[in-house]
Amino acid sequence: MSRPISRQRRSKVDKTLLLLLSLQPIFFYIGYSKSKSTNENVGNHLSSLMEGCSQNNDGKKKDEHERRFDKLLSKVGEDPSIISHRIFPPSTSDYAAAMLHVSKEDLMQTLDFGVPLAPLGRGSDAIIIYTSESIPDDLAVRHDALYSGKKTSVSSALSNCDSLNVIFTDTGHQRTDYNDCLVIAGNTLASYHLNRYERLPPMTNKWEKSQYRIPEFDSSAKLRHISRSNNDDGMEDLSVPVSNSYKGNGTVRKHWKELLTFLENVDTILDELRVIVEPIVKNNAVVVMTVNKGQSVLLSNFVCAARSRGLDISNVLVFPTDLEAQKVAKGLGLTTYFDMINFKDLPEAESERYGDEAFAKMMYAKILSVVYISLLGHDVLFQDVDIVWFKNPLTFFHDKSNTYIQKFDILCQDDGSVQPRFAPLSANSGFYYVRANTKTQYLFTSFLSHADLVSLAGSHQQVMVQLLQEHSSLFGLEVTVFDKFESDYFPCGWQFFRRKDLMRSMMKGESKAYIYHSSWTNNKVDKLKYLQQMGQWFVEDKCHSPVDEIMGGGAVDRGALANECCSAEPLIKCYYSDFPSKIPCTDSPRNDPNESDFWGE
Repeated sequence: MSRPISRQRRSKVDKTLLLLLSLQPIFFYIGYSKSKSTNENVGNHLSSLMEGCSQNNDGKKKDEHERRFDKLLSKVGEDPSIISHRIFPPSTSDYAAAMLHVSKEDLMQTLDFGVPLAPLGRGSDAIIIYTSESIPDDLAVRHDALYSGKKTSVSSALSNCDSLNVIFTDTGHQRTDYNDCLVIAGNTLASYHLNRYERLPPMTNKWEKSQYRIPEFDSSAKLRHISRSNNDDGMEDLSVPVSNSYKGNGTVRKHWKELLTFLENVDTILDELRVIVEPIVKNNAVVVMTVNKGQSVLLSNFVCAARSRGLDISNVLVFPTDLEAQKVAKGLGLTTYFDMINFKDLPEAESERYGDEAFAKMMYAKILSVVYISLLGHDVLFQDVDIVWFKNPLTFFHDKSNTYIQKFDILCQDDGSVQPRFAPLSANSGFYYVRANTKTQYLFTSFLSHADLVSLAGSHQQVMVQLLQEHSSLFGLEVTVFDKFESDYFPCGWQFFRRKDLMRSMMKGESKAYIYHSSWTNNKVDKLKYLQQMGQWFVEDKCHSPVDEIMGGGAVDRGALANECCSAEPLIKCYYSDFPSKIPCTDSPRNDPNESDFWGE
């Protein structure tokens, strides 16, 4: 039986309704019991019944006739000729009795799920499915939910929802050749994970012993349970370590040794860090960066760009992973902590490409540096070294008047990638703000426990996104990602390649951006080119050498390297006419011959 209409939400019944109710047997016979009505006719009967009501009646008669009215609606719902037109059968009423759809954009503006808003078009609406008790009370909306699933407002659709279970499913942009289906089944114990099945041949011994490789999709095969990280290329983006990983110097065994080293020394390291950190903390926040020798010139550029704009970077703490990087950071005037115990085996060389061995190993330092400051009870703004500031981003995160962002435990830059392995958040792990609390402390200690997966996947970001989603669901961690379409505050490589309008405003100095993150690049060489062309490079050419060569050997005073290497004005060079540039680079070649010049449109 349908849920009675709440008196608090129902319009008052007037004399017109009393007359209609007094003719109840005739009305019911004509309108419903013997009717062969279409869904539209049913709606017209109910709507006209309500539209004929004004707002005059005394309380005693009103109560009596409300009861009769509820009884009438109950009878309407039970009549077989009407029930047969409902969207869902009675057998699913405990979990799917009715349905409406709403604007996805309006829904995500009403409730922040932390997920960036995908481009509208396909999947521009969201479906809300109701139990028999949660259908909206408004009579017309209730009818639509039961019989047609029509579109309505978010406030109306959620009016009777005391809780929500939210699912984000691919709308076909990633797997265009797959015929996806979504199963919702009632069960005593609810699941908060999505289990995926695909038509794949059976796993053989060959596939079981391989890492990352899986049988390729076969439309004639039976549906089989698989990892959600399977991709279209017959690969797993994230897989369980193979048995050899537990032996000798295998990935898991090595991870155990690293964890043991961390656990045996963490208290000593925290005591040493506390002395270093306390003098530089501002509003309980520390800006954390980590760097090796190969990437140290990017750290120099961060400092030089900030100096040119007069920005305060006194609460930046750098975790260098080798002695040369330590010299650079100190010479730039930055506060440092060199964890020689845990970082002694990390590479000095820069990574040659995204995800290579050097890149993956450096990700361990990214995890540890945040864990340490989190355990000390401070907020952390973590950022990669390939970032320049236009304004101090801490002023954004510490703005108490912006009550919206204050509720979140962790706030992340939108990476822009729509690869399934980053779903559903697509958070960029190279720029994010963490508020100090028990939930975020446990998030990053859990991250440390999964460092072997980072090594296997070659991606810090991939593992972090999965943990963010899991901890959000399991512990109520409040996560948000600054949408690449909605927010211009924290642009990265996605905007560089996809948003010429935003990049032009940035080049003109008209952007609202706080930072620019030179992500979506293959290596350091590309980062330097793009930053130089954008007018965001401030390091003199002579300072691409080791510190001893730059400074002539001997001890380097704190800040002396910055004085020697930093240019007050950007050092602009042109490379590609179709890429964002501070000045027109029309004499340079195009990176993509099919693209137009950046300033030519």
